[in-house]
Amino acid sequence: MKASKTQWAKSSNGPDWTDVEMMIRALSSLHSGEAGLTILARGIGATGGLSVAASIMFHVLPGSSLPECVSVVKDWPCTSHAELPAHCFAILHELDYEISKVYNQESLWK
Repeated sequence: MKASKTQWAKSSNGPDWTDVEMMIRALSSLHSGEAGLTILARGIGATGGLSVAASIMFHVLPGSSLPECVSVVKDWPCTSHAELPAHCFAILHELDYEISKVYNQESLWK
C-alpha cells in the first residue's frame, strides 16, 4: 500500500512545537505558575530578527518577597538553533535553570 505524501509531517532533527507546548505545560505545573513565550519582531523591516522571551508568573500572595515573574530573553536567529521551535525549547530549559536559582536563594526571604 502506497502512503500519501501529505500523510506525514516533515521530519525534525530537534524539538518541534508539540515539544515546546509540553515543556510550557510541565514548567507551569512543576513550579505552580503560568509559563509562556512572547515573540516580538526586532528592529525595522524584515532584517531585525525576533526577540523571544520565556517567562513564568508565580502565584504569590500579596506581600510575599518571592519574585512574581522570572524571564529569559534571547534573540533569534542565533548561531545555536536553525529552527525557531528548537530556540524556544532551549530558552524554556534556561528558564527552568533560572527558576532553580530562585529556589536556591529561598533562604534570603524566609
